[in-house]
Amino acid sequence: MDLLERDLVLFQERDGVYHQWFPKPQTPVVLQLPREMQKQAVGRVTLIGKDGGVKRQWKTELSELPSEVFRLVDSMPMRQREMRDARANGAELLGAKAKKWTVGPEWAHSKPLRLADLHGRVVVVRFWTDTCPYCARSLPALQQLADEFAGRPVTFVGLYQSKPLGSERPWRDAVARATRLGVSFPIAYDHDWQTLRSWWLDGRRRAATSASFVIAPDGTIVHVHPGPVFFRSDGPNHARANADFEAIRAAIHRHLPQVRIPG
Repeated sequence: MDLLERDLVLFQERDGVYHQWFPKPQTPVVLQLPREMQKQAVGRVTLIGKDGGVKRQWKTELSELPSEVFRLVDSMPMRQREMRDARANGAELLGAKAKKWTVGPEWAHSKPLRLADLHGRVVVVRFWTDTCPYCARSLPALQQLADEFAGRPVTFVGLYQSKPLGSERPWRDAVARATRLGVSFPIAYDHDWQTLRSWWLDGRRRAATSASFVIAPDGTIVHVHPGPVFFRSDGPNHARANADFEAIRAAIHRHLPQVRIPG
């Protein structure tokens, strides 16, 4: 979890080739290092920044290093900025009317839905992709909520984004991935990130694209989770993910339409 929160990707050297082993990729991923950097990395743990530069090296096993690596990463200006942005992301959208989504024509687990047709219901929307480890934790958590609120006026929708932007991955692969994650709520294809850009990015710098929204029955946005991950857990290392899960759950509860009892 700490690795995911810091967007750390781990590669392991085998026969001079660096293979990604965390997060475990669906297809093999190999890291290409410049020759000089590869020489420096032999027999060492090497931390490479997002700018491609070597930040630090250690002559020790990685299992002995997590706390030191995390402290170093958290002290970097880019990480500091990401943490500040993540805390603030989405606050400016609260109270605004949710825009219509422009998705499909591909839908699964449902006929095509329009946001306008769901007026009077709480609507929970998650942007996701089939190559995202955060989504692999968050989508099952969202399904847990969908099961909990079954029979209540709540609709869950997953809007699929193909990464990178401009790519077109087969819809059947996305549906298969969602099925393996246990998802049965409606999902749709957000081609060219049309809805993601309209709702979330809109020229802004965001810490993640995998945002989630809770929309009240009157169509206003009442809760935004800026990503990347949430799920239910009692583990102390997952406190943030659990708190985010409970915040989404609480937002749904708060905005459920009140049932009038005749009398």
